[in-house]
Amino acid sequence: MKRSARRSIYFSLILLVNLLLIGAGCTQQNNFKYIQPNIILIGADDLGYGGVSSFGNPGYETPNIDQLAEEGLKFTSFYANSAVCTPTRAALLTGRYQQRSGLEGVIYVRGETRQTGLAQKEITIAELLKKAGYRTGIMGKWHLGYREEFNPVHQGFDQFYGFVSGNIDYHSHYDNSGIFDWWHNADTLREEGYTTDLITEHSIDFIEENQDQPFFLYVPHEAPHVPFQGRSDPAYRFSDNEFTYYGPVEDRHRAYADMMTALDESVGRIIEKVEEVGIKEKTLVLFISDNGGLAEYGSNEPLRGSKTTLWEGGIRVPGIAWWPDNIEPGETNQPVIAMDFLPTFLGLARAEKPDTLHLDGINLSPLLFNGDDLPERNLFWRYRGQKAVRSGDWKLMISESDTLLFNLEEDISEERDLSGQYPERVNRLTSAIENWEEDVMSGVTLKTD
Repeated sequence: MKRSARRSIYFSLILLVNLLLIGAGCTQQNNFKYIQPNIILIGADDLGYGGVSSFGNPGYETPNIDQLAEEGLKFTSFYANSAVCTPTRAALLTGRYQQRSGLEGVIYVRGETRQTGLAQKEITIAELLKKAGYRTGIMGKWHLGYREEFNPVHQGFDQFYGFVSGNIDYHSHYDNSGIFDWWHNADTLREEGYTTDLITEHSIDFIEENQDQPFFLYVPHEAPHVPFQGRSDPAYRFSDNEFTYYGPVEDRHRAYADMMTALDESVGRIIEKVEEVGIKEKTLVLFISDNGGLAEYGSNEPLRGSKTTLWEGGIRVPGIAWWPDNIEPGETNQPVIAMDFLPTFLGLARAEKPDTLHLDGINLSPLLFNGDDLPERNLFWRYRGQKAVRSGDWKLMISESDTLLFNLEEDISEERDLSGQYPERVNRLTSAIENWEEDVMSGVTLKTD
């Protein structure tokens, strides 16, 4: 039987079961575990669009990520919700624009924002999947609050190994303020090892321990975010010394390549474990980045701009969905954004959404499993005086000095401003941004820079 036929039968059975349950007035659907796939969401940090071979950069060898792209669905218009870390993570976990939770900016290691985080009243992917019978784990970077009350174990995660800040020394595990930052659940843990490898080992253990039940595993890596440290580079951050943000390594490009190699090997080891324990046919794996890469390192080509900007290079990143026999290999250029994952996962898990929960993301299942077009919609961004909207092939960017319009289908590098030729479109999209801002900012009290 062909793969497409098996996929069609599989999802027809899901639909049939759903109809039977609805007809019976049943709300608890956890008995049908074969239609509750395991979900593994792997995130890179500061990985630009051209940062892996399969997205156009042969300068870095990423064979495991490339194989994932070859066997899965490659998103050529996958977007982070922001051009920096914290906001994208907030949107990803809540399925809502980050402005609604007050996390539009980065939570820094110093200053007032260190006291803020993702409020416990916010409802996360982990909380909703846990109610549907899933075991939930996060291995890696949190960056949604330093204080104990913001710890992942209070946001629906059964298990957490990792760090709560924006970046740590890959060996000593001290953050950018010289504070030790490696945790097991709500307690710090002294554990030797290279950060990427520790994240991988704990992810593999989680898969091994939970292979007989549906699970959601979130693997937000630190790599290839600074500091520039490969496995062989020394630790340099401690509580009693001065240090620089980027680290003392002189050949940063070499260190970056080492970091990418470790990241790619991690992806390969996780897939290998999925296959080893025999859960490949019921496990969806996704690979994304949280924002574009730094201008000097990695690659955002052929896109313009980099991290912290709302040019495509700051927000369009690699995206891959892999589920053999269920997702056909190929690629799609339909715009998809990080906050779409929560409603997608709820649909796959057949988990209930609270009636009061407003979601901004959409369920990607029609695209993933049938190749259908997604409904037309506008996607919005705002960060530090920059605003942008993508509407179909068009993108409007507004800054303090310019209002620019681009046709991304014809001009992916955003080189030709068309605002003078299409003033009505500019006015329409400007109004759309204004209406969106009014909507997402209503009722928000917490703000980060």
